[in-house]
Amino acid sequence: MSNTLKYLASLFIFGFNGIFASYVDATSAQIVFLRVLIGTAVLLGAFAVTRKPLTCLEHKRALGFLALSGCAMGLQWLLLFEAFNHIGVGMATLLNYCGPIIVIALAPFVFKERMTWNKLVGIMVVIGGVLLLNGTASGSLDVVGIACGLGAAALYAVMVTFSKKASAIKGLENTSIQMLAGLAAVFVVLLVKGEANVAMPLHSVPAMLELGILGTGAACLLYFSGIGEMKAQTVAVLGYLEPLGAVVLSALILGEAMTGVQLAGAACVIGGACLAQARIPEAVRTRVRQRFANA
Repeated sequence: MSNTLKYLASLFIFGFNGIFASYVDATSAQIVFLRVLIGTAVLLGAFAVTRKPLTCLEHKRALGFLALSGCAMGLQWLLLFEAFNHIGVGMATLLNYCGPIIVIALAPFVFKERMTWNKLVGIMVVIGGVLLLNGTASGSLDVVGIACGLGAAALYAVMVTFSKKASAIKGLENTSIQMLAGLAAVFVVLLVKGEANVAMPLHSVPAMLELGILGTGAACLLYFSGIGEMKAQTVAVLGYLEPLGAVVLSALILGEAMTGVQLAGAACVIGGACLAQARIPEAVRTRVRQRFANA
């Protein structure tokens, strides 16, 4: 299987996670904990099979950043799954994918990257899309759900920021450490909420196993093995097929309906994100700068 097909397969699987979570009779925190627990077991098993030596102890600074990134990932999933309960799978996934835009907005300050006109316009379009989604709130859309979705997006930005600082640790080892840290963070939240006594009816077990084995362990293996040799631009743009797929699947399977204005907002979120991450030819950028200078 090519790297692109692996990546697309992982996005397709991720798109089903919220749908399968809706069939699990447990709290959102318990679902996330079991998901990460099972997924971590799958990844550690895969890493053991490779028989590669541990390198993380040779990069203690990177290990610290990776642990922080994993904690942010676990907390992000907690907020995302809570948002599923409040505003539905499609809407929550869309809001969660504002995360890359937050990264782009912070890049000039955190990574010293230059802000270009298409990134700035893309950020504004995404903000407009979020306002359209929020401003058409119906009975199924509430402030808590919006806050959880946007909070998940903010934690995504934190996860990426720390992950970029941990590039010395590679491949499956990197992913396994992140998952272990995420598992620890989620478990602490479970203890604080008094939900550590995890139990669920038998009819929820198949969906829970799908979430852990396929939707977390296998999907992460496909995702990280796929993006290794892909261009960053391709990864970024194709990544927005996940929220688009989640919206379509949630409408077809769960019957989640969106109004015309909400669909316009969804289009703004996805389109603005693609614009912000587009690679504009230098000739076009020069022409735009000249036009603004002569205005």
